[in-house]
Amino acid sequence: MRIHLLLLAAATFVHADWKSDMLEQGSSLYQNAKNKTVEIYKEFKPVVEGKPQSKEAHMNALWDDLLPQLEEGLKYTDEMEKAPNSAWIGSDKKDIQKDIDNVFDKIIDTLIDDDFLSYKKEINALHQDIASNKNTMAFYREKKISAPAQSSIKTTKADYAKKIDALKEENKNDLIRISQIKGKLIQQFADIGVTLSAEQINVLLTRVDGDDIIQMALMMDVLKHITSQIMVLMKENNEDLNYAKKYYGLHLVTLELIVYIQQKYIDRVDREYLPKIDSIISEARSMMEKTKDLASSDVSQRRRDIYGKNLQAQELTAHVAELYKRDLITSKISMINAQKITRKNLQLARNTYKTVVLSADLYELISESQNMFSEVSRIQVPNIVPFENMQIQQKYYELTKLIEKK
Repeated sequence: MRIHLLLLAAATFVHADWKSDMLEQGSSLYQNAKNKTVEIYKEFKPVVEGKPQSKEAHMNALWDDLLPQLEEGLKYTDEMEKAPNSAWIGSDKKDIQKDIDNVFDKIIDTLIDDDFLSYKKEINALHQDIASNKNTMAFYREKKISAPAQSSIKTTKADYAKKIDALKEENKNDLIRISQIKGKLIQQFADIGVTLSAEQINVLLTRVDGDDIIQMALMMDVLKHITSQIMVLMKENNEDLNYAKKYYGLHLVTLELIVYIQQKYIDRVDREYLPKIDSIISEARSMMEKTKDLASSDVSQRRRDIYGKNLQAQELTAHVAELYKRDLITSKISMINAQKITRKNLQLARNTYKTVVLSADLYELISESQNMFSEVSRIQVPNIVPFENMQIQQKYYELTKLIEKK
C-alpha cells in the first residue's frame, strides 16, 4: 500500500511538472507564431499595399479623386457670388458656405483616407511590438533562473538566452525601422522647403497638434502638385479663355481650401487644445497647494519627505504644461501669419477670377502663386525646439495622452 502511495505521488509530481512544461511550451509556441506573423507582415506589407509607387504616379491617382471635388467647390463659389445675404426661400450665402465647407471636408477626408498618417500607425505598431517583446523577455529571464542547464525535454538556460537575444535583435530592427520612417518624414518636409532635424520630428510626434501640422504640410505638397496640373491644362488650352477661367477657378478653390484648413487648425488650438492644457495646469497647481498643506500639517518627517517628492513631480507637470501651452500658442501664431499670406493671395485670385482677362495672364498668376505654397509651408510649420532631456519628452507624451482623454 505504501509503495502504491509513493508511485501515485511520483506520478502526480511528474504530471504536474509535465503540465507546467506544456503550458510553458504552449506560451513559447504562441510567442513564436506571433513573432513569425509579424515578420511575414513586415516582409509582405509593402507588396500588398503597393507602397513602392512613385510619387508622380501617386499624385496622378489623387488628381482623379480630387478634380471632381474641386469642380464641385468651384460650382458653389460661382453660386456664392449670385446668392443673397439672406433668403426665406432658396439658398443664401450662409447655406452655400455650408455646402463649400462640406466639399472641403470631403477633400480633406480624401487626403486622410489616402493614408497620409500611415507613418503614425506604423510607428505605434512598432512601439507596441517593442513593448510586447520587452514583457516576453522579462518572462524568459524569470523562467531562466529555474531552468535546467541541460535537458532534452525542457527549455534550458541557454535556450532562454537565445530567445532573449532573438527578441533583442527584433527590437533593434524595429528601432531601425522607426528611424527610417522619421527619415522619410524629414525628406517630405524638405520637399516642401521645410528643414527639420530628427529631434524636431520627435517633438512633432509627441505633441497633440503634431498630426495636424504634419498633415497640413503634406496636403500643401499635394495641392502644390494639383496646381501644377492645372497649369499644364491651362497651357494646353491657352487659346480658349473659358477653359482658362475654369482652371483659374480651380486654383481659386485650392486657395480657399488652404485658408479653410489653416482656420480649422487655429480653431482646434483655441477651442480644444488650449482649454485642455489650461485645465491640466489648473489641476496641477491645485494639487501642489494640497500637497503643501498636507506636508506642513504632518508631524512625520518620513511622510513629509514623500510629500516633498510628490510636490517635485507635480511642479514638473505644471512647468512642462506651461511649456506645452507656450508651444501651442507659438504654433497658432505661426499659422495665423501663414494664413495672412494665403488670404492676400486668395483676395487677388477672387478679384482676378471675376475679371475676364487674357489666359496668358491667368497662367502667369498661377505660376507666381507656386512660390506662395513654399512660403506658406515654411511659415506655418512653427520653430520647433527639441526636448531638453528625456524626462521632458516623457512628460510631454503623458500630457498629450491627458489632452486626448479630456
